[in-house]
Amino acid sequence: MWKELKLSNVQKIEKVSAEFVIWMHSILPYGKMKIRVYEDQEGSFSGLTDLHVKRKFDGDFEAAVGFGKTIEEALSETIRNFNEIIEQDYPKDQYPNGLSEHHIEYTEPSDF
Repeated sequence: MWKELKLSNVQKIEKVSAEFVIWMHSILPYGKMKIRVYEDQEGSFSGLTDLHVKRKFDGDFEAAVGFGKTIEEALSETIRNFNEIIEQDYPKDQYPNGLSEHHIEYTEPSDF
């Protein structure tokens, strides 16, 4: 099984366990983003968005991540963390139409 592999110069192996398309029309200018959930060799799951949000405190773009014991936990945590980034930097009362293209960037398709 892949979890037991011990290979020279390989510190860690992760498997893409799931990919989700998340629709958020009221927030995202293109309406959707993707979240990939990875499983590591210890059986833990992590989620990562393909969309990066420009953070107001430093101007850098940041993806949301989440962790869990199951695919569903990692997915939920990733969405929760994405929503926290949006609420912190782009509150609904100041950005009633959601984010603009200026506030986001997508990961290169070859990287995701």
